[in-house]
Amino acid sequence: MSMGAGGSRISLAHQMILRLGLAGVVIVLAVTGALLALDYQLARARAGERLVQVEKSYLPGIAENVWLDDRERLGLLVMGIDSLPAVSLVEVRDPGGAPLATAGATPAVDALERVYPLVRTYLGQQRDIGTLRVVIGRDELTRPVLQRAWMVLLASLVLVGGLLTVLFHLVAPLVTRPLEEMAAYARSLAAADLTNPPALERGRGGGDDEFADLAIAFGEMRRAIRLSYQALQDSEARHRMLFTASPVSLWEEDFSAVKTMLDQARPIIGADLDAYLAANPAFADAAAARVRVIDVNTATLALHRAPDREALLGALDRTFTPGSRDAFRRQLLAIWHGERELSVEGEVRALDGERRDVVVHWVVPEGHGATLDRVIVALEDITDRRAMEQSLAMAVKELQQSNRELERFHFAAFHDLQEPVRGIVSFAQLLRRHLHGTIDAETEEFLRYLVAAAERMQGQVEGLQGYARAGTDARPLMPVDMEALLAEVRAALADIILRSHAEVESGPLPAVRGDREQLADLLRQLLGNALKFARPGAPPRVRVTARDDGDTVLFVVEDDGIGVDPVFKDEIFQMFKRLHGPDRYPGAGIGLAICRRIVARHGGRIWVEPRPEGGSRFCFTLPAADAENPGDAGAPRGF
Repeated sequence: MSMGAGGSRISLAHQMILRLGLAGVVIVLAVTGALLALDYQLARARAGERLVQVEKSYLPGIAENVWLDDRERLGLLVMGIDSLPAVSLVEVRDPGGAPLATAGATPAVDALERVYPLVRTYLGQQRDIGTLRVVIGRDELTRPVLQRAWMVLLASLVLVGGLLTVLFHLVAPLVTRPLEEMAAYARSLAAADLTNPPALERGRGGGDDEFADLAIAFGEMRRAIRLSYQALQDSEARHRMLFTASPVSLWEEDFSAVKTMLDQARPIIGADLDAYLAANPAFADAAAARVRVIDVNTATLALHRAPDREALLGALDRTFTPGSRDAFRRQLLAIWHGERELSVEGEVRALDGERRDVVVHWVVPEGHGATLDRVIVALEDITDRRAMEQSLAMAVKELQQSNRELERFHFAAFHDLQEPVRGIVSFAQLLRRHLHGTIDAETEEFLRYLVAAAERMQGQVEGLQGYARAGTDARPLMPVDMEALLAEVRAALADIILRSHAEVESGPLPAVRGDREQLADLLRQLLGNALKFARPGAPPRVRVTARDDGDTVLFVVEDDGIGVDPVFKDEIFQMFKRLHGPDRYPGAGIGLAICRRIVARHGGRIWVEPRPEGGSRFCFTLPAADAENPGDAGAPRGF
């Protein structure tokens, strides 16, 4: 349906009939025009035939009467020509142009004109005795044509009008009434209970046509509306429950008036809203006053120590602090730049005066970006977390101070222990040499145990000092050429390698980022263990390889020695953990613990894997030379 100029409704059937009528009139006019043009051409053709008839039938008689100067007979012939259809004027003139006989009148517009010369043969010569002029006027030619055209046009219009009238009475009950019923049904849905919308009742009988399909579609739409509305109600109920029961403070607010205020003030503000707010702080307060609070949840009341919603909304000005205003100015900037999400730290004041640190999460839901008529503001209370962070920072600072004091104590203790231990070792060795040969075998054995124990104590003190030194990070991590470093370590262990007839091989070793002195100690400990724990009677074979994994480099030190029982693969990296007695394999049991501490300081890991063919594979990761975060060399991924 549509509305006319006066507000009256024009039915679809009327619109259809009007358009068909307009089309019919256009077609009738086109056909009539074509018939008119054709009839006019036929009339002109018939007029031409009459002029030929004049030449054949009348021209000899007129020439004869002009020669005989029989004016009466000539006049009769001229009147006979004038009586022919569409002939307007007939005149006969002598050779000098004087009229001899005339009939009819000169037409306003000529359509056809023919001048016939009058000749007579006399004494064997052709003589000019005058002219015959016949004129056919356009009015006389077109008048009957127009009369016939009007008759055809009127008959056609009457026929079209009759057909349209019949068609209207056929279409109205088939189209207009079903559409009116469906439109009335659609309007009734606006006031109906959408949980159970009314069914469509059709006034006319059923039928298998498009309107029956449309009625079925309306029925399906009714069911879909009911289900959708129920789902919408359930969703709204769930969202409202989540909103109310959320442990985070939630505000549902309307910022549309604030957006309008900013849009209207753009010509005044210019391009820099931040500078304008700094110069005009009252603008932000005026904008804050335009925010309309739609709803708040229970957590919001608890955060602000408010007994109910009305008490909180009635004292909103008391909840603002300088930190709150800074956060709101940031929200204004977000609206200014078209942002839809924002997180900024702020501060609120509870109604009892307590201030709470919060993180303001400002979000515009989908579909509300154009008007900002609905904005969700979540206040995450971080007061306790910030207090814990401050407490943790103080604890970390105190722990760092304690670590520095402990390191100083370690170095002092190690330094103080070295002197008496050296004294015990020295005097035990002197006493053994001094009494050698003068004491019995048992006393000799006791002195030997005393010297060995003192030497082990000295090794343990030196190992502890190396372990403490391995955990310091005074030196910065720098690019280290591992192939050159391995060559230096092999040179330092050359005597042991030569005595044990060992083979030490290596593949390409990428550069890493680290402490060169500590990495040298790491390689020295691992190669030294591989040479020390060799199988009896077999020269040791050691191979050092590496694989570049991007930000990390995985190193593997393989040997064919006695190996490590998988049960003890984690224990061997502990302090003073020994799997064999000192009488068989000397050492303090600290070397692998030092290795783990060095690798950990570089952000990597170290572990051991047994070799199926015998021996061990010590794997460790170090940061690559060009790693973006050299403090984390990653976890092992195998080799």
